[in-house]
Amino acid sequence: MVEDLSRDDVVRCIDRAVEKLLIQADVEGPPVDAVALARHLGLPPDEGSRRGRKRSSGNDPAPHAATTEEQKQWEAARAIGEHLKPALLDHLGFAPDEKRPMMGESLSGLVARRLLVPSAWFSADAPSCGSDLLRLKERYRTAAHEMIAFRLLDLPEPCIITVVQDDKVHRRRSNAWPVKKRLEPAEMECLRAVTRDGKPHAVRSGAWTVWGWPLWQSGRNREVLRSVVDVNG
Repeated sequence: MVEDLSRDDVVRCIDRAVEKLLIQADVEGPPVDAVALARHLGLPPDEGSRRGRKRSSGNDPAPHAATTEEQKQWEAARAIGEHLKPALLDHLGFAPDEKRPMMGESLSGLVARRLLVPSAWFSADAPSCGSDLLRLKERYRTAAHEMIAFRLLDLPEPCIITVVQDDKVHRRRSNAWPVKKRLEPAEMECLRAVTRDGKPHAVRSGAWTVWGWPLWQSGRNREVLRSVVDVNG
């Protein structure tokens, strides 16, 4: 029944649709060129821009893109999400005009993220490189750093992802523990080191292990932290 539909049901359906699309388009590995895929699907050249800029809900923010190319890829991926939406809703058991709660996230936004960073590849790539954001960015270069970082929350390993902008917590989410917009001492130590040296750092303090990466975006100070806590530590 639709009433029993969970977020896991939704993302599994999306992942299957994405995998099918990539196979049909002969895309065998990252990076995914969503602009080329949109052309493959016959979407008009301006469709990505028109649909990708469609207003998102507050819980479905477009990822912070450092480059025009990343933004183009995001817009094209959102357009593909809109294109796939009718078939996805049908698979999920929704009638065309039925109201459908998507757990605070737009369906096209979910598709876009899982298209640019497909689960079938990311679930193996992230552990194999120790969840290193810069190494993952080299492989998934059409996706923005922050999108890749927050996709780590979709993997089994518990962690916290934090984006800091101009020394203030901009976004902070966890796939395991309740979090507040307040950094722990180990996170502050890692952030200071990243900001000071302008290069990645790792800090281990008490029960916490924190990795940090600087992002060079339009002259603004922006850092990403990935934090793991040993609850038994």
